[in-house]
Amino acid sequence: MNLEEYIAHFNSLAFWKEFTFAQNKFSPRPGTELELADNLVWFGDYACVLQLKARENETEDPEAERSWFRKKVLNKATSQVRDTIRYLDENKHIRITNERGHSFDIKRAGLNEITKVVVFLGGRVLPQECYQERYHISRSVGFIHIVAADDYLGILEKLRVPEDICRYFSYREKVAPELRRAGVVVDESDIMGAFISEEDLPTPQSRESLRRFIQDLDSFDLSRLIGNLHNHIQRSSDPYDYYSIMLEFARVPRSVWRQVKIRFMKSLEAVRAKEFTRPFRLKFPGTDCAFMIAPLDPEIPAIGPEGEKARVMGLQNFTYAAMYDTKASKGVGILISRDGEFIQIDWSLMNVPLESDPEMDERLASSNLFRPAEQKMVDSFFLKSPE
Repeated sequence: MNLEEYIAHFNSLAFWKEFTFAQNKFSPRPGTELELADNLVWFGDYACVLQLKARENETEDPEAERSWFRKKVLNKATSQVRDTIRYLDENKHIRITNERGHSFDIKRAGLNEITKVVVFLGGRVLPQECYQERYHISRSVGFIHIVAADDYLGILEKLRVPEDICRYFSYREKVAPELRRAGVVVDESDIMGAFISEEDLPTPQSRESLRRFIQDLDSFDLSRLIGNLHNHIQRSSDPYDYYSIMLEFARVPRSVWRQVKIRFMKSLEAVRAKEFTRPFRLKFPGTDCAFMIAPLDPEIPAIGPEGEKARVMGLQNFTYAAMYDTKASKGVGILISRDGEFIQIDWSLMNVPLESDPEMDERLASSNLFRPAEQKMVDSFFLKSPE
C-alpha cells in the first residue's frame, strides 16, 4: 500500500468514504486531463485538500534528503496545492468521485473554508529540522500545513471526529506562526496536547496532556454506526439522502457524539428490555441542530405494514417535537425498535421552517413528552489527573 492509498484508507475511516475523494482527475477541456488533488475531504461548505509526497530511492546522505524535502515538499507540493485552488477558481464545477463510488460536482462558490495540507513521508536520515517546517505561506493561497505522515495519521487516530480534526488544523494554523516568531521548538505531539487541553500556545511540555488523554471510544464513538448508514436506506426516493444525516454528525464535536451515544444506548437497553422510555433530545447551538433519540413504545407493533407506518409516523412526530421544543432549524431523528431478535434503527433528517404551533405548545406543556432540559457546557476531551 503506497502513501496515497494509505491516506485514502485512513481518511475514509475518519471522514467516512462518503466525504473522502481520491479519484480527482478531471478534463477542463477535450484532450486535457488534470488532477484536482491527491486526496480531498469535502463535506458541506468545508474542504481539505491534500498533496502527498513520499521519498523514493532514499540515500544515506542527510544533505540529499534535505534537498529532496525542499524540492518535493516545500516547492512542488505547495505549488500543486496552489494549482488545486486555481482549478477550483477557474472551473464552475469539477466532477469528483468519493470512496463510495458516488460522483459529485464540487464548486468553489459553495466552500467557505479550505484547509490546505501537504503530507510527506521522508527518508530515514531526513534532518530533524525538516520536521520542524510546520507550514508554508503562499502569496496566492495563504497558509499551507506541512505535516509528516506519521503525525497526520496520529491526528486522525487521536481525534477521530471530523469536526475535531477540522478544529485542530484551525488551531495549528493559528499557533504555528506564533511558535516560529517566539523561537519555541515543539513536536506535533505538543501541539496536539495543547489543543486537547485548550492551551493558548503549545510548549515543549504540552505533550504531557497527550499522555494523560483518555480515548473513551466506547463512550462516544459513532463512526461505525454512521459509516454504515448506506447499507440501511430503504424508504427514500433519493439514494443520497443519508448524506445529509452524516453531514450533521460531521459538523459537531466529540462532546455531542458522546451525548448522542449515551441516549442511544439507553434507548437500545429499553428496547431490549421491552420497557417504555420517553424520547431523548438535545441541541447543539453551533449548528442549530436538534438530535432526537427514542425507543419505540413496546406496545406499538414494529413490523409489517402497520408497524412500518407507526415507526415512520413516530419518527417524524418525535423529531419535529424535538426541533420545536429546542427551537432548532433542523433535526436528526433516530428511532429504535425490535423485530423479534433483531434491532431496527430508523433515521430521519427534518429541515423545515418552524412557525408558532399552539397545538404543539399545548402537547409539550401537558404531556411531559421529553425530560426536563438544561443548557450546559460539555467537555469533548477527558484527561487523567497528573500523577
